Formats: sequence, structure tokens, C-alpha cells
Amino acid sequence: MKTILRKPLWFTVIAMLCLVVVTLFATSGCEKSEIPHKTCNVENPLTDLPWLKSKVNEITLIVQSGNPLSVSIYQCVYGDEETGFLVDKGNTKSFYNCNGELLCIMGGFAGETCSELNIVSQELIWKINN
Repeated sequence: MKTILRKPLWFTVIAMLCLVVVTLFATSGCEKSEIPHKTCNVENPLTDLPWLKSKVNEITLIVQSGNPLSVSIYQCVYGDEETGFLVDKGNTKSFYNCNGELLCIMGGFAGETCSELNIVSQELIWKINN
């Protein structure tokens, strides 16, 4: 008479769990390392881009002198993954590239001149209210 060896169910479950654990440990060391994204080749555009730092200081002085003003600055991605900055003063918005060149103005007397830029994302990086 032949004896058929059958492994108990608990043995199969433990073997599968061990396989899962080994797989998790093997793949955990393969994390994708992300290179920190530098905006305009600087770490912090608010302090490292002289033109943007100057604009922030100018706006801060205006507000500190008692003039009512609410301004937000957004870091944006536009066109072919280029970085730009939108300075929102409520009724007018000015859009600049990394070099501080004014690319377009929205609102005010100018109307809409930024539609061709194709701004795909924006992130608030600075705000002041008075």
C-alpha cells in the first residue's frame, strides 16, 4: 500500500506567508529616489531669485505703511514644463518667468493676455493681507 504524504493546511499557509514576507523585504530596498526639484535652478525662489525677493520686499513695505493690499504669489508650471510666477493683486495678475521678465497681465485695463501661456498648475508660495 502506498502512503501519500499530504502537507497540512497550516504548513501551506506558513509557506505562503514566508514567501510574501521575503518578497516585501526584497522589494523594499528598491525605492525610487527622487531628485529634489529645483525651481529656476534655485532652492527657494522667494529668497534666491533677486527680482522676486525685491518684489516681496516692495509689497511688504507697501502693506506695512498702512496701504490696504492683498497679494498672493503662485509658483506655476506653464507651456513645456517651464516655471513661472503669478503675482495676484486681486483685480490684476502679472505673470513672470524665472528671469523676472513680465510675460503677460490679466485683468485691469489690459484684459486677458495670458491665455496662450497654457498655465497647467499653480501653488501658493507667499501671501500677505492687509
